[in-house]
Amino acid sequence: MPKPLKTDVVDTSSSKSKHGTSILPNEKKDANYSRASFDLSANKGLLKRIEKINQTIIQYLEIDKGQPIVLYEAAHHLIRRGGKRIRSLLTLLACEAVNGDIDNALKAALAAELVQTASLINDDIIDDDCYRRGVETVHHKFGIDIAILASNLLVAQAVRLTAEIGLPELLIKMSNGGISMCEGETQDIIMRVENQRTFNEDAYFRMVAKKTVAFMRQAVLIGGLIGDASTSQLQALTAYAEALGYTFQLRDDILDITATSEQAQKTTQSDLRMKRGNLAVIHALNASQEIEKRRSFRALEAGDIIPLLELIEKTNALYYTFDLAKSFNEKAKSVLQGRGFATEKLLEQLADYALYRNY
Repeated sequence: MPKPLKTDVVDTSSSKSKHGTSILPNEKKDANYSRASFDLSANKGLLKRIEKINQTIIQYLEIDKGQPIVLYEAAHHLIRRGGKRIRSLLTLLACEAVNGDIDNALKAALAAELVQTASLINDDIIDDDCYRRGVETVHHKFGIDIAILASNLLVAQAVRLTAEIGLPELLIKMSNGGISMCEGETQDIIMRVENQRTFNEDAYFRMVAKKTVAFMRQAVLIGGLIGDASTSQLQALTAYAEALGYTFQLRDDILDITATSEQAQKTTQSDLRMKRGNLAVIHALNASQEIEKRRSFRALEAGDIIPLLELIEKTNALYYTFDLAKSFNEKAKSVLQGRGFATEKLLEQLADYALYRNY
């Protein structure tokens, strides 16, 4: 884990907890404080590729028919609502980086989106969230049984699409990413606030390496292989994707605490409610007195997150988390330099989006 770096940029899209207490530094108190954000829709290069992915998805959904109809309605429910398309975008950018034809990578990008959507359906079931991408979650709208089957359908379709590309190694890469993601999700579930053996930074980064990082790694490997990348190019793209994955997850941890449901377009503060792995929470507890920890534990058991939010504020846990995210962001950009990647600038901008996004 890299040493945290000092930074003078922190996002303030939502600077107050639910009870009205500021949990980010006050701009008037800190002369070095400034606001920054990154909107993918304002980046023409990335937006152009996302639109290409969206068009591929629309075309696929138009022909993806089957019975019972409700199963396909449930499978299509979230993917129709858009999304960040980060993993599929990585596949295209990695292919294009090594001068590959991104049209050849669109089927793999579509497969990545299907797997991602399946994982979101499962995440929402596990957390019992009711809001995702501005609509009801799949299990709330269609029921848990249909939601589970819809996620299974999406994975099966992704396997079929990947097999149709005709490169057996791609199936292995996709499968490895899926296996790691399941292992990481399980580690996240068994990380409990009250168990110091499982709820610490080392355990957190092991969990993120599998839950978030592995799938981004596989996304660039697949794109690179389709683009006929060299071994050294694949190594650089992999290092980039790993650092990007950590940046993305750490920013997610911050947004889960600070963003409103309207901003995030999903249920927020799930990590606090579910007592799940979140670096800001881990740091806040590790930096607090035992009596403060016990008070927070008792409150969490009663469904009260306010004492924990107060600890997060008191220990500057959001700054700590942002500093780490910033160090990963800088690593992601540094490994691209001098490689001659055709999409170097776009990959750098994607890394900045991961750090400065508001949702």
